[in-house]
Amino acid sequence: MQKFAVPLMVDSGGGAIVNMASVQGLLMAARNLVYETAKSAVIGMTKQMAIDFGAEGVRVNAICPGHVVTERAAQRWEASPAAVPFYENQYPVRRLGAPADIAAAVAFLASAEASFITGHALVVDGGLSIQLQEDFGVQQGRFATENDVPLRR
Repeated sequence: MQKFAVPLMVDSGGGAIVNMASVQGLLMAARNLVYETAKSAVIGMTKQMAIDFGAEGVRVNAICPGHVVTERAAQRWEASPAAVPFYENQYPVRRLGAPADIAAAVAFLASAEASFITGHALVVDGGLSIQLQEDFGVQQGRFATENDVPLRR
């Protein structure tokens, strides 16, 4: 899509592209090689495009969402409502993301208010990725014990 959009944007005086990456393009988890490689590549592509097309008035940024409760994800949570508080506890804002959270970030990056932002991977994850993992693991273990959350492998 960008192959066709960029020339049109350049011809019309510029514009903004917002790519969809993931927080998993910045942080890795076991057994997610393909997904995390792809999302890391989106971030790299975003930065390269920002360099290549910035002088022509095209800004390129990426959004790196954490867990967002989309329609598909909502079905999973409806099947296991008792697990929701455990997952919400992982986020400093104590809730999961909503599509509106991502839409607001995209709208900002596409707007004139972001006219001096390009090549950036904006993390929209409720603070999940800023936590020290060692402390976070202890916190989650404590939460699971205090709330009788079954822990399984």
